[in-house]
Amino acid sequence: MQQHWLNKGRLAAYPRIFIALYLIGAVIWVSMSHNGIDHYRKPLGYDFITFWSASHLALSGDPAAAYDLPSIVREERAVMPGIRSVNPWLYPPTFYLLILPLSLLPYFLSYFAFLGATFAAYIGVVRKIIAVPGSLALLLAFPGGFINFVQGQNGFLTAALIGGALLLLTSRPVWAGVLIGLLTIKPHLGLLLPIALICGRHWRVLCYATLTSLLLLAVSVAVLGTDTLSAFLAGMQRFSDLAVGDPDLMIKIPSFFSLAHLLGAPAWIAYAVHGTVAAGVAVAVGWIWLRCPDQGLRSAALVTGSLLASPYLLDYDLVWLALPITWMAVHGLRYGWLRGEREMLVAAWLLPMCLVAVYRLCHVQLAAFLLLGLFLTILRRVFAHAACVPPTQVAAGD
Repeated sequence: MQQHWLNKGRLAAYPRIFIALYLIGAVIWVSMSHNGIDHYRKPLGYDFITFWSASHLALSGDPAAAYDLPSIVREERAVMPGIRSVNPWLYPPTFYLLILPLSLLPYFLSYFAFLGATFAAYIGVVRKIIAVPGSLALLLAFPGGFINFVQGQNGFLTAALIGGALLLLTSRPVWAGVLIGLLTIKPHLGLLLPIALICGRHWRVLCYATLTSLLLLAVSVAVLGTDTLSAFLAGMQRFSDLAVGDPDLMIKIPSFFSLAHLLGAPAWIAYAVHGTVAAGVAVAVGWIWLRCPDQGLRSAALVTGSLLASPYLLDYDLVWLALPITWMAVHGLRYGWLRGEREMLVAAWLLPMCLVAVYRLCHVQLAAFLLLGLFLTILRRVFAHAACVPPTQVAAGD
């Protein structure tokens, strides 16, 4: 029998090549910077400067000022004189509460502390899914992780929360609910979670997730003030307007909304296209969680479906792809591979790196189709494995 091209030798060699390229790229990037500012007049750590500046404004006594664009820009340029980038603060008070201590440390020390801690949590979660020889190198080489590091973003944190919650779903439902409740720091990434929990009959998890999210919101508003909540709600529309009017931002959004809008569709048509796809994905996720007893396939479908459901997913959020890729790899190694599955997983693994380059090459946001292709690949494995049984035969979640 002919061996598949993605053999053990290549799986051992390719990650090392990627890691070496990342290290070389990082050295060049830092060496070409001056006083923490790169060649494009952006701060090293990119978006992290917004986290640090918002924290500094809050600890200085004016947390609502972070939502005012001139105020946050002044703060960022006070931290890094000479930068030209404009990084608005658009996050909910729940995330604001979490990053509040960041400015207690100097900027770069804070950057490495935040990224290091969240990366460790992310690595720990994925290693709980799979710990076979070579898997750590593949995880360290995953382009989504490198992009999240460069941009100084929160993808490791949100991936650890959703992955940890799904791993604890049946064994520790209280903690699973707490982790899901904490995911309200990025509420648009959890749109399908209620559907999955209801269809999977994880009532305790849903209850604790709701209580945690409400408690987190109450504490954040109590600490940061009600003005931050109203400013965030007002800023949601500003972000929508900003995204629609900024082609450079739109090409980093791998959604069907971005696909349609970049092709020239008005915003309302782009939303309709995206909503149609998201509704179909939501139905499929609900059906899988209702009928499929395999928790790995359920989780892979939910995470991939969550990426498809959000119209404003950004490239650093694609660090989530490590989770469904790993669950699918575990299932494939255990039960055998279907034709084309490994190629799809490789394409998904490369997606964060190729997202912008592919658009600039063909002027079509193909990333949305690739995410949908991954979701359909998971759905095909659900059917092929004969993992779907009548609802009465699926053990209740709680």
